[in-house]
Amino acid sequence: MATINKKFYNNETEYSDGSIEDEILNMVKSTDDLEGILINDSRWPVFYHLSYLRENLLNWYPFKEDSNLLEIGAGCGALTGLFCNKVSKVTAVELTDRRSQIIYNRHKNYSNLEIFPGNLNNMEFEEKFDYIILCGVLEYATRFTPTDKPHVDFLKKIKSMLSENGVILVAIENRIGLKYFSGSKEDHVGKGFVGIDNYPNNDDVKTFSRFEIEEVIKEAGFNNYKFFYPYPDYKFPTIIHTDDLIEEIPVLTNAPNHDYQKIKLFNEGNLNLTLSKDNISKYFANSFLVELRNSNDTQQSETVKYSKLSARREKEFRIGTQIYQKDDEILVSKFPLNSTSEKHVEKMHNYSKNDFGKIKCLNSVLENKNLVYHYLDELNLSNILTDLLLKDSTKKQAIDELKNIYDSIEFNSSKKDNYHTPEFSKVFGDEQIDEAMHCHEISNLDFIFNNLFYVNDEIIAIDYEWCFDFPIPIEYIFWRSLNFEYYHNDIFKKLLTIEEIFDDLKLNKEWIPTFKKWENHFMKYVGGPVLPKQKIVTGEQILHDLKHYKKLAKDKEKEIKKLKKQNKKLKKSNSKLEDKLKIMEESTSWKITSPLRNVMKK
Repeated sequence: MATINKKFYNNETEYSDGSIEDEILNMVKSTDDLEGILINDSRWPVFYHLSYLRENLLNWYPFKEDSNLLEIGAGCGALTGLFCNKVSKVTAVELTDRRSQIIYNRHKNYSNLEIFPGNLNNMEFEEKFDYIILCGVLEYATRFTPTDKPHVDFLKKIKSMLSENGVILVAIENRIGLKYFSGSKEDHVGKGFVGIDNYPNNDDVKTFSRFEIEEVIKEAGFNNYKFFYPYPDYKFPTIIHTDDLIEEIPVLTNAPNHDYQKIKLFNEGNLNLTLSKDNISKYFANSFLVELRNSNDTQQSETVKYSKLSARREKEFRIGTQIYQKDDEILVSKFPLNSTSEKHVEKMHNYSKNDFGKIKCLNSVLENKNLVYHYLDELNLSNILTDLLLKDSTKKQAIDELKNIYDSIEFNSSKKDNYHTPEFSKVFGDEQIDEAMHCHEISNLDFIFNNLFYVNDEIIAIDYEWCFDFPIPIEYIFWRSLNFEYYHNDIFKKLLTIEEIFDDLKLNKEWIPTFKKWENHFMKYVGGPVLPKQKIVTGEQILHDLKHYKKLAKDKEKEIKKLKKQNKKLKKSNSKLEDKLKIMEESTSWKITSPLRNVMKK
């Protein structure tokens, strides 16, 4: 069982997300099924603290099993369970007793976990630590390190707690991250452009640009360190980049926004593509994960070049992809994120022995439950299509390339009208198309363009995750590839429509609504948590609203002018009536009839 040690606790309560933490405590006390809670409750604080997707930040990292780890600012334990599974001993420090209770109730079954509530400044540990985690902590150094250089001095203190070859892992936002230029509010103060403006009138919290945090790191005494770049940020990353490949594999999507409303001022993917071509996109990454090494020894993480986490799925399908160096070779590994998904990786290896039409699968081997193959240092077909669209305004070259891809998938297929089997229905639903369609006996859904490469004029597939032992219409598989590109490549989305591609390739557009239903059913089959709704307003919407309100203001202004004119006429008319009344009151007849009027009043 985990333990709570209150040796250093002095009733600290100053850091909290408020009463929502009482709700979270009740949740973790009542059930171990936190994923079940999030099915019905996707409020941002609940999702942020309880979602297993937070583990993507470090579930790929090569921790040494026989090691101890100190987690400073453990929050509500989003990463604590991961660490308990990775190393032999975990010490979690969290300021408040309430959060410590949340961590305990959430992870009480781990016998290698000890939780210390209280202020780190009041704590002394006899042991030195192999790993120290600072996730969302360094930016608050001014609160608990009252010196002239609080961030430097705080890191110096943490460095003194490391073992000889120990490592500090720091996760922090980049104050000039691209998402902040695009309209996202600064994460800590909830205002736009505050970080970019270097936090005027705010000394409570501070994040850094890459150059600035490097200066802090060096001044704190670290000469050996490595930068990782979590995308879209360190809270819920799906990609972990490094300096090796960040410019070669640019992120072409916009960062989501779930906590604050975002005003989307421009397309981040388009700009990031430009920045990567100029080899400077790393300076505008939204977050940093920095590994600070206490010695000059090489860490195992040095070999890691890129990681992608496909975790938003049912447990049996959750895997990661990592590009790494082994001796003089660059290799790719597909690895299970849990014991349940080991079979999924093994199944991928078995399907890699098949060809699909003219498309060949890259040779792979199974090593220690990981699927391993050689890295292809080539442009993938998504990159090729993007370049063709940008170079050729007629779009003909891109359409020709798409036709070649379709023909390669369709090659050696046969038309079938009996593909809608019980196995098909389980994965794709009961909706049918009453036409014969092209199929292979074994089907591969994974021909998205990021997974396809040209090698010696042949199309090679590097991914074969979603393969099935039953026929699936190739027309749907191709639509699925287009649909994925449409939603993940903003340049493709801007310059092409799926309908015009279907027209050019003489495919029936009336199939598309059914394909969408198949895809929706497939995504339910794959599963995954419901994400909080994004709060995004585009610059175009704001301009539209401004025009609308400006028109309303003009209409009101006209109405006010009209009313003023009417009021002026009424005043003039009233003045004339007052003049007539005055003349009448001063007349002899009015004065003579005064007694009579008084009698009538009585």
